[in-house]
Amino acid sequence: MVNRIDHTWIPLSDGCRLGARLWLPENAQKQPVPAILEYIPYRKDDSSAIRDSTTIAWFATKGYACIRVDMRGSGSSDGIMFDEYSDQEINDGVEVVDWIARQPWCNERVGMMGISWGGITGMQIAQKKPEALKTIITLGATEFRYYDDGSYYLGCMTGQTLGWAAIMFGFNTRPLDPELVGDSWKQRWLDRLNCTPHYMEHWFSHQREDDYWLRGTVGTDYNAIEIPVYAISGHADCWPNTVPRLLENLSVPRRGLQGAWCHRYPHLAIPGPSIGFLEDANRWFSQWLKQEDTGILQEATYQIFLQDSVRPQPFYDQRPGKWIGLSGWPDDSVRTRTWYLDKQGLTDMQPSVSEIEVSSPQHVGLKSGEYMPWFAFGEADELPDDQQSEDYNSIVFDLEVTETLNIVGNAIAEITFQCNRPQALLAVRLCDVWPDGASTLITRGIMNLCQRTGKDTPQALEADQTYTVNIQLNHVGYAVPAGHRLRLAISSSYWPIAWPSPTTPTVSLRCGDSKLHLPLYSDKDIKLELTEFEDTALGQPISTTLLRETKQTRTISIDPESGNHVWEINADNGAIRFEDSQLEMASKNLQRYTIHADDPLSACAEYEWEWKYSRGKKWDIKTWTRTEISCDLEYFYLKAKSVAWEHDREVFSKIWNKKYARDLF
Repeated sequence: MVNRIDHTWIPLSDGCRLGARLWLPENAQKQPVPAILEYIPYRKDDSSAIRDSTTIAWFATKGYACIRVDMRGSGSSDGIMFDEYSDQEINDGVEVVDWIARQPWCNERVGMMGISWGGITGMQIAQKKPEALKTIITLGATEFRYYDDGSYYLGCMTGQTLGWAAIMFGFNTRPLDPELVGDSWKQRWLDRLNCTPHYMEHWFSHQREDDYWLRGTVGTDYNAIEIPVYAISGHADCWPNTVPRLLENLSVPRRGLQGAWCHRYPHLAIPGPSIGFLEDANRWFSQWLKQEDTGILQEATYQIFLQDSVRPQPFYDQRPGKWIGLSGWPDDSVRTRTWYLDKQGLTDMQPSVSEIEVSSPQHVGLKSGEYMPWFAFGEADELPDDQQSEDYNSIVFDLEVTETLNIVGNAIAEITFQCNRPQALLAVRLCDVWPDGASTLITRGIMNLCQRTGKDTPQALEADQTYTVNIQLNHVGYAVPAGHRLRLAISSSYWPIAWPSPTTPTVSLRCGDSKLHLPLYSDKDIKLELTEFEDTALGQPISTTLLRETKQTRTISIDPESGNHVWEINADNGAIRFEDSQLEMASKNLQRYTIHADDPLSACAEYEWEWKYSRGKKWDIKTWTRTEISCDLEYFYLKAKSVAWEHDREVFSKIWNKKYARDLF
């Protein structure tokens, strides 16, 4: 039996209160139990309520107190959310852990679990060493904010990750619930609307990896984490590199899991196979919070789903393959093999030096899929499609595969080049090319070549100067079968994931000096024990009524007048009613990425979000936000607008119109 407390306040030392939802085992008040915390900004009472009820709430049936807390400035918590991963946010989290440990239903042993923002915050709080925090499970997260998070994903300024700032711009406009906070809801809501910045203001102001990004970057001090860590991600996630980095750099008991899935919990995995993650997580928490020997430490430390070859398509329900077990990372079963780039393809014999030029049209990348597939509102074509058109506009180097290549790890393209412009980028892709020419994306990497000596010290390129860079591709597990071709494709553009350089460069690659370093897995004589994952389990979902179905469209077109290539994602995310609270919620969003093949300065990214909240006729709120990012040779331009209505009467409107000097982007 589990007791659910839908709303309680957690008081903080400065007088701020955070809203929390609790699930407590029936006898916890008399027999205190360990606690599991998820601490995120995604509104426990509506936006994340369904997932919470089927995920963290499940652990209460296994004898844990479960707590979902909204961060300061989100949901019905007090305050303003001035930024992501602020010192205030992390210090609040430490106070929350301490508060939980003091409650009569807790035995002073706390674990944290979270995906994405929650996974990052869990690591950051662990570094603060609150006494009661004994372990964390971090999923789909990163310990390097600049490289993986925010606006500079993979080290380039990206069109799509700008959309995360636009998403939060919309999220932060949503109202507090009068049923929870009382008559003060409106003034507090208006305060948020007026005071919450557009996060692009921060990101454009810090285009280098400076102290702004290093604050909260876990990877600057791995040793500060002194508790056991279970790290999880997926090959289709935007952050597949975190798990091996944590396994390599942490010095505490640790475990890693990497599936085929995207930015989702493994029991809700797309693409499958999903696993019984909740049972698996229960074993980890029982090991460290209940101090039981669950046998989990006798199993392979790092378990990776080695994907079989698949034909390219933008959505997979399931991916074929098998689980493999490693002792950790790095592992002796993975060895690097090197091929040289030659005009005729990839070769293991060093050819004579020759040059080949790459100067790609700006629309290369339109088949990249979304940088962070997460299928938040149902099935959609969010994954990379057939790469043939991308390959056509890139320089490609093929290898005839005569025996299966089991790629496990981070491939590295070592590129020696010259460039005729002071700024350029290179996008590098590995593809599985089928006998009929179909090209499946395996993994990719991008480098702003001005950051070749470091992300904190960009330097312009000099004509006639020869450079060598190592471009790391995302960590992956993929088996390329005999009879196929392995393709290394290189382009000088990758829109909309990479914002284009201000002028169109020509990059001259030096074949013979340039190489591909490929991590290849081979079965070891000693087999490590694999986890026998349980069937997928779910908690009991809260009661909701569907009021409007979701509907999404994705189109790539060429405007007949301008000649611009336009990628548009239009989503009606539907509407639902939460039966316990009678709260109704609906949303819509638009993404549009525009570029002309011959003009990097034509790049434009647009985002719109609409949110509606109501409770019968007595309360009716709508917010709408729009963000537009464009550029010229010298500046990035941020135009944004936020509008809010109460009962169809406009109560708020604000406009942003700012420019930021380009800092070698």
